[in-house]
Amino acid sequence: MVACSPICPTFLLPYRRYASVSLLPLARDYLEQDQLSYQRTVAPSGRTIGYVTPADQEKIDERALHRSTLWRFVFFLGTQTAALQAGLQLWREHDPLSTMHRFVGAVSPHKYRSAQRGEILRTARRLLHLIDRWNRVFAESFFPRFATRPRVP
Repeated sequence: MVACSPICPTFLLPYRRYASVSLLPLARDYLEQDQLSYQRTVAPSGRTIGYVTPADQEKIDERALHRSTLWRFVFFLGTQTAALQAGLQLWREHDPLSTMHRFVGAVSPHKYRSAQRGEILRTARRLLHLIDRWNRVFAESFFPRFATRPRVP
C-alpha cells in the first residue's frame, strides 16, 4: 500500500494497492455490462489480475485483485455525490447545451438488492460517464481536481 505525500502522483489514491487508472476501466465494465459479476470482472477469462512474485524471491507472494477491492472502489465512486454535482455544474458552464445531466446511469437490477445500493451504483456510473468525457476535454484530470480521495483507514 502507498501512503501518498503532498506530491503524490494523480493516478494514485492513498492507502490503496491499485492505481485508480487500473480500477476505473474495471468499474466501468462492471457497471455497463449486465452479465458481468465482480468476480468475472476482476478475473476476465479466468486470468488473474495482480502482482507476480519476482524471480529472485523464494516466498510466493502473488497478490491478486480480489472482487471485494472492486466492490469497495465502486462503492467509493458511488458515494462521491459532491464531486459528481460539482463536476456536472462545471460541465454545464463549459457546455450549456450539453445533456450530460440527463444521463441517469441505469444499472441492471440484478446487480443490487436494495434501493440504496442501486442508487450508489447509478451514481458511480454517472460519475464514470462524467470522468470519461471530462478527461477527453480538459487538460486537468477529474480525480485530483475534485479531491476524490478516500479517508485514512
